Amino acid sequence: MNCKRSVMVLATLALCATPVRAGSFGVYGAYWDSSDASHSWGGGTRVGFNFLKSLELEFHGTYYRDFRAELPTATLDVKAVPVDGGLKFNFLPDLALSPYVGLGVSRFFLGTNTGGIDDKNGWYGEAGMDFGGKNARLFVEGMWRKVDTTISLSAFDENVKFDGIDWHAGAVWRWGR
Repeated sequence: MNCKRSVMVLATLALCATPVRAGSFGVYGAYWDSSDASHSWGGGTRVGFNFLKSLELEFHGTYYRDFRAELPTATLDVKAVPVDGGLKFNFLPDLALSPYVGLGVSRFFLGTNTGGIDDKNGWYGEAGMDFGGKNARLFVEGMWRKVDTTISLSAFDENVKFDGIDWHAGAVWRWGR
């Protein structure tokens, strides 16, 4: 519950603190394949605020519930909620097909069924494209995520990397462009 509250507070602050007249809101399905844990399916939302026609401040929040971390002494189920914030550059924002790239920071809220796992900060890089009409559009994107954390089981600590590619596909609504 604390993690959900944190995501809601960040989203509310982002909506209230940014004086812009153009932006976007989207929902998506996600698939993340990490290096030291298994893959997981999830879903999320994103909101963006345009400062220039091609430059957007964007926030993502995604929920993954089914990672498996294989440790020498146990197999753990891990839940992950990355909350991201960064800048995105849209190359052709007025065209029906608009590619983009972005870079930002993440806060990873992590939980496990056994032992303890540390929440960590990380970063991401993204590339994707959206396509469709002026306001209602579809998008696909790939994100490279980088985060290292520690899983603790009584006296045993194991460093785990959740680095990997995170794929998103969904719908976005843009306004004020």
